[in-house]
Amino acid sequence: MDASRGDWTDIEARWLTGDLRDDDLEDLFVDEIIVSDIGAGTDGWEFSGSSYTVELR
Repeated sequence: MDASRGDWTDIEARWLTGDLRDDDLEDLFVDEIIVSDIGAGTDGWEFSGSSYTVELR
């Protein structure tokens, strides 16, 4: 996930008008950024194996 496929329009508009609350940001980020990057229906991920690596760039 790199958020490159997300739609930042609503988040940016609310930020610029000073109307972006924490709860709004969380909801909008999940719905418009994360879901756009990884798809809907990704709740309940399971990782096989005993460990995994997360890389932040």
